[in-house]
Amino acid sequence: MNRQTNHHQKRRNRGFTLLEIVIALGLMGMLVGMIFRVARTSVQLSQMVVETQTVTMEKNAFFNLLKHHFENMPGNAIISLVSKDSRNGDVTRSLFTLTFQNVPMSFDWGDTPITAEAIEMATVEQRDGFVDVILRFYDEKILADSDARANDDLEPFAEITLIEDLWMCDCEVVDANSMEQFTEWDNDGKLPLQVKFYCRFEPSSDIVLQTFWVVPKVNPEVFFRQVMQQNEGQSGIKLNNTTNPELPPTGGTVQPRSTGEKQ
Repeated sequence: MNRQTNHHQKRRNRGFTLLEIVIALGLMGMLVGMIFRVARTSVQLSQMVVETQTVTMEKNAFFNLLKHHFENMPGNAIISLVSKDSRNGDVTRSLFTLTFQNVPMSFDWGDTPITAEAIEMATVEQRDGFVDVILRFYDEKILADSDARANDDLEPFAEITLIEDLWMCDCEVVDANSMEQFTEWDNDGKLPLQVKFYCRFEPSSDIVLQTFWVVPKVNPEVFFRQVMQQNEGQSGIKLNNTTNPELPPTGGTVQPRSTGEKQ
């Protein structure tokens, strides 16, 4: 009995065998590897969710900016749309330049406040075949109108990228009279009824159509001219009333003159 007890005590004091240690380390390694794989998958899923949310926010911000811009366009604004075809390898796409004039936009460039007299929204093709939508700001008018002549050599003083890496972005305008769609819109003194953007963000994705209404507004120059003409007309009437005693004052009634006879 004492021999068996001493034998068990010796085995316990001897510790683990090399095989037991190897098996334990193997199991621990497998467990740590599983934990790292799960953690890495979680991180990748989190990054994918963040990237998807970022792309969605950029798209929404881009379309919200366009919506606010077209809805708040003044009545004397001028729009010009020019489109051209571009070929990159086997891919042929359309690029556009949409120009706005008499749409003041003020912002701080550095520490200097600047007001843009003209704005260009254009698609620029990159080397990888994708396109970026950019904004160019000009401190002078670049479209021909009644007060200025077109200046094709003028360089923008600032340029920003609205959204990048689109597979396609086309632009069309709708005429209010004929309801026809055009990829060219010259400066003929009138605004289109709608502006449509066809965007494809990935080569295999569906085309996203966004339609923006150009809300008609009174031209402030025409309105001011009409007010001045009305004021001048009223001033002329008052002047005539004061110089001709036979005419009643403005807003008054004609009183019969007394002839000494009873009516």
